[in-house]
Amino acid sequence: MIVTKGAFRSLYVPILIEQLFIFLMGQADTLMLNSYSTNAVAASGMTSQILMLITFLITIIHVGTNIRIVHLKAHQTSMITKEIFHNLLFNIIVSIVFTLVVGMVFSPLLQLFQVPKDIFNLTYQFGLVILSVLTLTSTQMYIGTVLRVMNYAAIATRITVISNLTNIILNAFVLFIIPDLVGNPVLAVAYATAISRLLGCLLAFIALLKIYRPKLHYFKINFKILYQVSTLGIPSAGEQISYNFAQTFTTAFIAMLGTQVIAAKSVATVLSGLSFSCAMAFSAACQIYLGHFIARHRYSVLKKTVLRSIWFNVIQSLIIMVCVLVGFVAVGRWLTHDVQTYHLIIYYLVILIGLEPIRAINNLIVDLLNVAGDVRFPVTVNIITTWLLLLPGSFLLGIHLGFGYTGIILVSIADEALRFIIMYFRWRNDKWRARMKQIGV
Repeated sequence: MIVTKGAFRSLYVPILIEQLFIFLMGQADTLMLNSYSTNAVAASGMTSQILMLITFLITIIHVGTNIRIVHLKAHQTSMITKEIFHNLLFNIIVSIVFTLVVGMVFSPLLQLFQVPKDIFNLTYQFGLVILSVLTLTSTQMYIGTVLRVMNYAAIATRITVISNLTNIILNAFVLFIIPDLVGNPVLAVAYATAISRLLGCLLAFIALLKIYRPKLHYFKINFKILYQVSTLGIPSAGEQISYNFAQTFTTAFIAMLGTQVIAAKSVATVLSGLSFSCAMAFSAACQIYLGHFIARHRYSVLKKTVLRSIWFNVIQSLIIMVCVLVGFVAVGRWLTHDVQTYHLIIYYLVILIGLEPIRAINNLIVDLLNVAGDVRFPVTVNIITTWLLLLPGSFLLGIHLGFGYTGIILVSIADEALRFIIMYFRWRNDKWRARMKQIGV
């Protein structure tokens, strides 16, 4: 079984630790602000959802680079260092452009997604601070991707642990120790997060330069490589982009339901994100580990391991979600600002137990199709189901029929289940083998 192999464990364990700390960095603000005020957690939740979509747009470069390096390791190892630094420059340029563009339209964007008036100014100021370090965040994510695929996952994990611990300590300090000395503690949390991301980016750069020495000509833009990375990355990252794009729209639907529902949804999503972070770690490790077999055309290994990996991911997600629910019931009342929000969070977590295992296996099968070069099919299916099922169904069931966020979750379960069935049959019929030539290696 795949999970008993030492080579796989050496990938999975560091990536799992890293994903858990990435989860903490992204969501520690929300959890701590939840004990501060409902408005604060709602502002953080709205900002996180919108900026997450922007971040996933940049991960197009990360995904394309990851796929190409997996295949370069099998066929053209001498080109790896050039690929790494060329695409690093590409990542920085795109991140800066996105920061400037989104910064100019951020206020209208918040209005478009119907951020409640009572938290609009706070959300806007909080978001601008986090947006200002978008390039640092995306660069650390890019370098982490490179380190993992080049079997330096443990180094990437240490960097993430350090930056996240810094974030948590600074957040706790400004919220609970010196809140009266920092002006607005909520904005102080945003600045603390920015400092931790600066630290993480610096550590990532140092680690990368210790392992790989760049040459000046590596930073000369090669439009052929840009095209190949983008051709792989846009469809590959498209599945996650489409998902988060849909979540941004459903967040706008939820905004119609009031600040309390936004706050409860934000906390429930954070807690269920623990399950998805573990699922993403398992999928990322499978993509790298099984990608080597795909690149060398050892297809018999895949037949024996993929089904077992799917079951492992389902069981892992179920166990984590049940533990999250029990843990929140036990201690959540002392961490939640009001009783109604506490009960809403519990209710949402119960329903999310049905969603997270399906999301986990969907993510796994899409990652495997992507590393094999079959990058267009998953995103095509995602776009179709998103626009024909998820978004219309969410509005109909959640808003028009009055089921609220509960209805949106139920529609999401149906959407994820349908997409997984389609992807799994795609994997089983082996049509993805014909797509490997477009990787360009």
